[in-house]
Amino acid sequence: MKRNILSLFSILLCLALLLSGCGAGQPAAPAEPQVSQPAEAPAGNETITLTDNMGRQVELPYPIKTAVVANRYNSELIRACGAIDRVIAVDTNTAQDRDYWGMFDPDNVIGKGQTELNYEKIVELNPQVLILPDNGSVTEAEEKLEPFGIKVFVISGYDTADFKNQCDNIGVMFGVEESAQKFYNYFNDIQVYIESQLKDQPQRSMYLETTTNYSTVVPGNAFYGMSLASHAYNIFSENIDTINASEVDPEEVIVRKPDCIVKLITPAQALQGTGLYHPPVKQQFIDTVAEIKSRPGWDEIPAVKNNNIFLMTQFSHGGASKLVGAAYIAKWVYPDLLPDLDPDEVFRAWMEDFQGFENIEGHFFAAKELS
Repeated sequence: MKRNILSLFSILLCLALLLSGCGAGQPAAPAEPQVSQPAEAPAGNETITLTDNMGRQVELPYPIKTAVVANRYNSELIRACGAIDRVIAVDTNTAQDRDYWGMFDPDNVIGKGQTELNYEKIVELNPQVLILPDNGSVTEAEEKLEPFGIKVFVISGYDTADFKNQCDNIGVMFGVEESAQKFYNYFNDIQVYIESQLKDQPQRSMYLETTTNYSTVVPGNAFYGMSLASHAYNIFSENIDTINASEVDPEEVIVRKPDCIVKLITPAQALQGTGLYHPPVKQQFIDTVAEIKSRPGWDEIPAVKNNNIFLMTQFSHGGASKLVGAAYIAKWVYPDLLPDLDPDEVFRAWMEDFQGFENIEGHFFAAKELS
């Protein structure tokens, strides 16, 4: 099927991305990359049907010229693929970060987040599509917006396992296939390298704790795909029937003896469950490590005994559907087996090449660096 001719803007954008060297700095000598084959745009049609993150078949105008987006991870993916100029409004959870999303007016948002949408505002803005994640008010949004001809499409920017499909969908619906493909290939090459190096290697165990103390990750959680991509063994991936993931029993962590602990933190001024471009002050990292080490009985956990405690921010870990976080975890857990993986370079590429922002330090720390 022939592709529609890209707009002049998209051509210039793709050329700019190619000249910027987006693919530079990848791990040396990676395994043979698995090149994605994105869906093709229609030839001579005004609509296109795509399968979204929930498996829904959605007919969309083609190409999308105006969209409103809920969830910061979704907006980041769209920006990485080269189509952020088509987004006319976002949610408060995104727009709060003025240094990172200064192009969006916090007084002209589509609601607080994906579960608290302002449908009157969305109708007023009259976009072609509302993009929101699978944990948003998808069914309600469809019912509210269908009479106005506004489509609802699900992209879950935090879904690591669906990264390829999400890049393909963004590339096709906005008509930016080449830049979306370049973005996907960079992170896929990193994953291929990690998988090739760790294949058939004994797994090392990890306890992953979110920004809330004793809140962990189990299968089905948005963070779980990140732990799988890192190839670390999540200590709560099995025998979870009696586990309350939102407040795990500290004794269970002691019993399961993780080799490493990974903790997420976020600045106090960030809205709950969100992150900010500027990281917390270093003292917050130091205090977090001290608090973990002071937990009763935790001094007997191998991760604490060996000071294998690692921290990353709510903002930083989620890059590229959490593949940035996965790269850091993989390197932290398997430093001897991944000699050519430089997660700092991965984060730099994510920030500078795919988001267009200065790479900012202070989002990732090992406890040994804070001693």
